[in-house]
Amino acid sequence: MPEKSDLTIRWFDINPKAMKHPVQKKLYEDFRKKKFRNYLIAAGRRSFKTERFAKRLLINEILKKKNYKKIFFAGAPTRQQAKEIFWDDLKRLTPPKNIKKIIETSLKIEINGGGTLRVIGLKEFRRVQGQLMHGIVISEYQDCDAAVYNESIEPMINDTRGWCIKEGRPFGKNHFFDEFLKGKQGQKGWQSYHWTSEEILSKEQIEEAKANLAKPDYEREYKASFETATQRPYYSYTEKNNKRTEILPHLPFIVACDFNAQDKPMSWVVGQRHTEGTREITYWHKALSYQFTNTITMCKILDEDYFMALSAGYPKKIIFYGDYAGKKHTSNSSYNDWEIIENYFRNKTKIEKRIKPCLSIRDSIGATNAQLCNSKGEIRQYVDPENCSELIKDWEYCAWKDNGRELDERDPLRTHLCRAVDYYNEYEYSIRGKPSTGSFRTI
Repeated sequence: MPEKSDLTIRWFDINPKAMKHPVQKKLYEDFRKKKFRNYLIAAGRRSFKTERFAKRLLINEILKKKNYKKIFFAGAPTRQQAKEIFWDDLKRLTPPKNIKKIIETSLKIEINGGGTLRVIGLKEFRRVQGQLMHGIVISEYQDCDAAVYNESIEPMINDTRGWCIKEGRPFGKNHFFDEFLKGKQGQKGWQSYHWTSEEILSKEQIEEAKANLAKPDYEREYKASFETATQRPYYSYTEKNNKRTEILPHLPFIVACDFNAQDKPMSWVVGQRHTEGTREITYWHKALSYQFTNTITMCKILDEDYFMALSAGYPKKIIFYGDYAGKKHTSNSSYNDWEIIENYFRNKTKIEKRIKPCLSIRDSIGATNAQLCNSKGEIRQYVDPENCSELIKDWEYCAWKDNGRELDERDPLRTHLCRAVDYYNEYEYSIRGKPSTGSFRTI
């Protein structure tokens, strides 16, 4: 660890429960002695697995004099995810006096003495050959391609006799589970570590998590359970979510947007958010989904066929939600789409656009499941079964691809209305908490 006088403000005190936790202490000692080459961490959210054993441990290693000429990596499934998870924090954790050069374009920190720290996306890095790698930490390992370790990383750390820390949250019994078993079974060079958030966080924090997650997601996210097997994506939806309610003219309208073209329909869902006691309840009133259309046509349909026909009168405010191109892996919207919406409605009523990158399909679906029914059995989202029948079909019929990370899109009519609702829930009720103002756009 850097000298105390060299520590930056970013080195805040870690929860004492984590520092004293027996499994975390064992992991720290095992790594300090370099007892293994592969360290597998399956641990609950907010229990300091990434902060302590990826970010801080990595900085400690690269600042050791014996490592001055070595090359270390911090990785995640994609470059954008790796940047979001690591880049700013690693820069803030590194004492300025130890930094020779920071290269933003390649996400690289050069250390005085010759060491290098790189932040990489494993999807993009997978085919890179001839790299030296003395150590790597991988976050969200459950979402990485199953073959990335054997094909890319293992040969590089084998050449240098380096080490690899893989941490993540279980998602069924995939490659992460297979490797976790190697450590549990004592395979040479492998060790596994597990702890839950309930062992680290306060009772109040756990109760808050239960309110914000559906039960299977809570078991996976906070108890790090591998037993939450893959199932239909929107498992929280039931007939209990079907409820038609009156439109309240004093409330803003919500329009959640999924942009597509040609045979894949452009799909928008219209609703309102009520305050009922201390809870926010969202009611979805109307689902609009059309093939072979464009954004200006959808604006006209929303305006002329829906808003102008309301007996309650034209909306006083409309809030649009969606994903933003250039931030998401496979974005289907462009900034021009949002300009078209703004130009169409700005002279008709007050509008607001809330758009942010959707970096994890599964996390955004988790946010929707928690609204449909959380682990406490509370429902905070309802749908008009007559006017949103196609949205209900999405929730009922959508399935995961074999990789468990993406929705099966073989039916061009499915997955679009549900994804529109996911963008809204990811923005307002993300299971990762509210984003910083620098990571989303309110226009």
